[in-house]
Amino acid sequence: METITRMTLEEISAKIGISRTTIYKVLKNKGNVSEKTRNAVMEALERYHYVENKNARNLAMNREYTIGYVGFRSGSANYFSPKVRKGIERAVREFGDDGLKVMISEFDVEDPARQMDEVEKMLALGVKSFVLAFADYQVIEKILKTLHERECRVVLLSRDLERAHGDCYVGVDYFKSGLLAAELLGKLVSGKGKILIPVTAEYRDNRDIQTRLKGFLTKLEEYPDCKPLPVIHDLAAGEQVYGEVCASLEREPQLAGIFDLTYRLDMTAKALRDLKRRDVRLVGFDLFQEIEEEIRESVIDGVVYQDLSKQAYLAMRILFEEMCYGILQEEKKVYSKLEIVMSENLCYFREEA
Repeated sequence: METITRMTLEEISAKIGISRTTIYKVLKNKGNVSEKTRNAVMEALERYHYVENKNARNLAMNREYTIGYVGFRSGSANYFSPKVRKGIERAVREFGDDGLKVMISEFDVEDPARQMDEVEKMLALGVKSFVLAFADYQVIEKILKTLHERECRVVLLSRDLERAHGDCYVGVDYFKSGLLAAELLGKLVSGKGKILIPVTAEYRDNRDIQTRLKGFLTKLEEYPDCKPLPVIHDLAAGEQVYGEVCASLEREPQLAGIFDLTYRLDMTAKALRDLKRRDVRLVGFDLFQEIEEEIRESVIDGVVYQDLSKQAYLAMRILFEEMCYGILQEEKKVYSKLEIVMSENLCYFREEA
């Protein structure tokens, strides 16, 4: 477990060996400070994401508002955790002067039962507000039962539950994301041809992936000359994804497009590149470093993008504004904007990714 708080001027001063008074002079553009020292201070303020305090009333009153984040780390979607942390850090920078503090604990997606243990530890420390990104539906049901009994406030991040619990959800509309992917791929293949759909092994237990696939197949019906092949299930390791896609390309020389639901879009793209099948259109989800070059070169024609870091920031802000300012979130479903990233607009999303 770790805690994220906003770095103070005193802490920055200790880090760079420049007095707080001198740093203050640079911030206020007052007094005589050498250009070398000024540059060192400005570089440190940027490096440590310092935002000048505009409202110190809560700090002055020694108030703290602690939010617990308990989420997962995934080997297949290894970009998830860093992007969530980026959003949490943004929230702390923005609201740290008003007392926001975030406790973070992450569990391996293969060991979902540990999430309950981490929540219990935070409860023992007095945490009453939680942002949760869960991996197992039975585990999260037990966690929510415990938290509701203790009158805790919860925001679910990235993955929702079908049954209403009164909790807020911040994430994507998975059915609509499937609709959007089908519309994109349908138009890329000019409304005709065979479509391959490789799916991660998580499909069996992940309702969000099931819902996304349902949305895709529903929209694809509007393209009657597009023929989805039988879905290839249970693809886990990247090598397995690569092998199955290569085999499918050999079996189906007239394949028109691929809708990737494996979380290993990089390996699907590698299969197309290695077999020199640039005629096959490829659409998937999310944006991470391993696929940027493939998007830039249009091996991957487009991805449906959701800003995970912004979702994490919004989840934190919703809880903090209720705790600190008494502002209640009226909408229980806060859906992230869906965007399509292709080669020509990739440059606008690289920093966010």
